[in-house]
Amino acid sequence: MKRVVFIGSKEPGLAVLKKLYQLDKGSLAGCITMDDSGDTRSCLGKFRAYCAQNAIKMEVLSKAAELARVLGVWKPDLCFVSGWYFLIDKKTIDSIPMGMAGIHYSLLPAYRGFAPLVWAMINGEKEAGFSIFRICEDMDEGDIWASGTVEILHGDYISDVIKKVNASVLELLSQTYDGIVHGKIKPKKQSGTPVYCAKRIPEDGKIDWKKPASDVYNFIRAQAPPYPGAFTIYKGSRLYIKKAQEQKGTYYGMPGQVGQIFEDGVLVICGDSKGILLTEAEYGGKELCAKELLHSLNIRL
Repeated sequence: MKRVVFIGSKEPGLAVLKKLYQLDKGSLAGCITMDDSGDTRSCLGKFRAYCAQNAIKMEVLSKAAELARVLGVWKPDLCFVSGWYFLIDKKTIDSIPMGMAGIHYSLLPAYRGFAPLVWAMINGEKEAGFSIFRICEDMDEGDIWASGTVEILHGDYISDVIKKVNASVLELLSQTYDGIVHGKIKPKKQSGTPVYCAKRIPEDGKIDWKKPASDVYNFIRAQAPPYPGAFTIYKGSRLYIKKAQEQKGTYYGMPGQVGQIFEDGVLVICGDSKGILLTEAEYGGKELCAKELLHSLNIRL
């Protein structure tokens, strides 16, 4: 029987751990996670509870450098990695006989690197990809065991896409787990031109109203909750846009100028003389409908 170890964190990682246990609890030799209790996305308590409930050996690391030590003791044949935000050195990777199977939210080699789903939505992609790939020393360059896509609908926000991708990843894992663990599925080299994504920080969410309305709409959807959000500056502070709609018609005015106020929101003019209707926003820690915040027709953002 193969010895499989899970490495990861956060809700998607927990879902993968549960799927591994469901598929083959006899092979699951343990769970390695990080003490990320200071992260708002942490679900360390849920990891502890699930592992205790199902008698899964668990190690909570305080530093990523401790990973090699634990793996050296546990000696797995294969590791599945999801929600691990640290580079793993070549020596540690090479110590695992069958390697490490990671999950990346793109059709590799497209969107290698950071925040691939956010970048895909910003770029107006109609599909979001995901890959189960062999982790190697270089960023997201390993061979691929399996991959798939989900549709990005025009009205989807990032939370919708994350939900669809996570569900599809678990389905793909169910279909391929046995083949990966027992070597029936051979990973294939990536083909195509690599594209890399830069790491994003909250300040990158500032809206450029000079861009076309469709680009602004995609930008808002891509950074909606659970991410910090796209924002504009209103009265010297950040106004976060939670929901918006593309508006039909042509509107003359300066980019960022409020063109009209409707019952269901506030229309802001973009660089192509098209409008974005802001319907939900957050300002000063309060969630309000946009019309409650922007009440003057001569406001410019």
